[in-house]
Amino acid sequence: MARILGLDLGSHAVKGVVLEAKTKTHTTHGFAEVRRAQEGERADTLRAAVQELLGQLPPGNVDQIVIALPGPALTTHSLSLPFSDARRIEATLPFEVGSQLPFDISDVVYDYQVVGLKDGEGKEKASDLLVGVVRKEELAELLALLSELKVDPRIVTHPGLTYQNLFQQHPGLFQGTGEGGAVAVVDIGHERTSVSVGKPGEGVQFARTFSGGGKDLSKALATEFQTSLAEAHHWKEQHGAVASAAQGPDAERAAAAFVRGLQPMLRELRPTLKAFTARTRQQVGAVVLCGGTAKLPGIAEQLSRDLNLPVRVLALPADAKAIPAAEQPVAAQAYSLSLRGNAAGVRAPRFNLRRGEFAFKGDFDYMKDKLGLLASFAATLILLLIAFGVVRNSVLARREAQVDAVLCDTTQRILGRCEKDYNRALNMLAGVESPAAALPRLTAVNLLAEVTGRVPDDMPVKFTRIQIDLSRVILEGETDSSKQIDTLSNAIKNHDCFKDVRQGKVEKTRDGSKMSFRLDVQVQCPGEQGGES
Repeated sequence: MARILGLDLGSHAVKGVVLEAKTKTHTTHGFAEVRRAQEGERADTLRAAVQELLGQLPPGNVDQIVIALPGPALTTHSLSLPFSDARRIEATLPFEVGSQLPFDISDVVYDYQVVGLKDGEGKEKASDLLVGVVRKEELAELLALLSELKVDPRIVTHPGLTYQNLFQQHPGLFQGTGEGGAVAVVDIGHERTSVSVGKPGEGVQFARTFSGGGKDLSKALATEFQTSLAEAHHWKEQHGAVASAAQGPDAERAAAAFVRGLQPMLRELRPTLKAFTARTRQQVGAVVLCGGTAKLPGIAEQLSRDLNLPVRVLALPADAKAIPAAEQPVAAQAYSLSLRGNAAGVRAPRFNLRRGEFAFKGDFDYMKDKLGLLASFAATLILLLIAFGVVRNSVLARREAQVDAVLCDTTQRILGRCEKDYNRALNMLAGVESPAAALPRLTAVNLLAEVTGRVPDDMPVKFTRIQIDLSRVILEGETDSSKQIDTLSNAIKNHDCFKDVRQGKVEKTRDGSKMSFRLDVQVQCPGEQGGES
C-alpha cells in the first residue's frame, strides 16, 4: 500500500491530502491546511507553513509527493503539430517553444501534455499540445527550499493539468452540469486562478493560469470601507457574500465591492473560454468552482450571471470523506495532485517539470509498478537471445563449410594437395618449398614509399636520382645544408629494413646555394639474407 501526498503550495495557505493507494482502490487518509503568515519573505512564510503542515498530517512515511508549480511563474503555450510521434515531438519542441520566448531556451525547463489528436496529412494523426515553461532558477529555488524540509517531490506538474485525473477517474463529478459538453474547472486561489477545460471521462483539453483571485476581493472591500487589507480579508471570510446570499445594507455594499474585485479575473476568464472554443470548436457547457474563493457564499450564482453559464462549487467523490464537506473546494487541488501520483498506464498525464538536470533522484520504489512489465521484457529478451544463438550457430556452420571448401581448393591448386586446417595450410604456403616462398616481402614500390615517408615535412630537399632494387637504394639530390643531410640519413636509418646508410660525396652546387649529396642505403629486413626472401 503506497501513501501519496498531494501538496498544494498556495499563496495564502498550503494544503495537503494523503492518499492511500491499494491495488485497485484508493482512500483519502488525511487532510490538513495551514495559513501562511501575511508578513515576511515569501520563501520564509512558505517554509514555515509547509513544516507545520507536515506535522499535522497523519503519521507514517510518505512514498511519493506531488506538487503543482505555485505562483504565476509558469507560462502556458498551446501548440499544434502535424504528427503525434513522441520522438518527433521531443525533437521539434525546442524550436517551437524557443521562438515564443523572450530569453534563451537553455534558461528554462518545459514539458508538454498531448491534449488532443486529430486527422492530419496521410495516416499520421496531428496532435494538440499544452506546453508549460518555467525559468530554471525559479524551479531550482523551489526545490532547494523544499529540500531543506526533506520534501522531495517526484512530480512537479502544471496547476491546470492537475485536474486531468479528476476528469478521467471521476467523470460523475462533472456529468449533468454541461449536458455532456466541455466543463471548465476554475480554481480561484488567493493570487492566481487556474482554468482547466475538459470532458468527463476524457481529460483536460485546454489549460491556463493567470494572476487574480481572492486577494482582489479583499482589496476592493478594504477600499470600499477604508480599512486595512487584513481586516477586510478577515471580514470577507466571516461575513462576506454575493448575489442573493448577501443580506442587509452592509452585506449588499460589500457584495458590490466583491463584484468589482471579480472583474480582473473575469476579464481573463471570458477570453480563456473563448480561446478554448476557437481552438477546439467546442462550447463550454458549465463551470465548476474550487479554491479558497469558492467558499464565498453566492459566488457560483454571481459568476453564473456574469458568464451566462451554469456554475456550481465542486464536491469531491465519496473516497474523500476524510475531508470535511466545507473544505472540499479548498482541498480540490491537493486531492487531484494525490490522484496524479496514483495514476498509471497510457492515460496518465506525462507532464512533469522534473526532467533533465532537475530529474527526480529518489529511491527505486517507483519500480514496483513496473516489475511485471520488466519481467515480460526480460523473458522476451532471453527468448530472443536463444533464437539468436541458434540462428548464429547455424549460419556459422554453413560459413565454416564454405571457408573449408575454398581453402581446400586453394591448397589443391598451389600445393597439389587438399588441406582444410587453416594454420597448417598457412604454414605450408609460407614454407620454403611453397611457390609463395619465392615472393619478396618488399617490392621497389614499398621501398620507395618507406624512403619518401621518412623525409621530414619541413625539409627542403630535391631528389635528382632514385635507384631502388631489393638489396640497395641510391638517393642523389640537393638540400640547404649538410646538417639536413644528416637529419635525412638518420630518419632513413629508423626503418628496420635499412641497415646501413652511407653518405657519398657532399659538396656545394655551382651557384653555392645548395648542398648536393648521395646516400647509399643497404636493404636487409629482419629474418632475410641479403635482401632475398
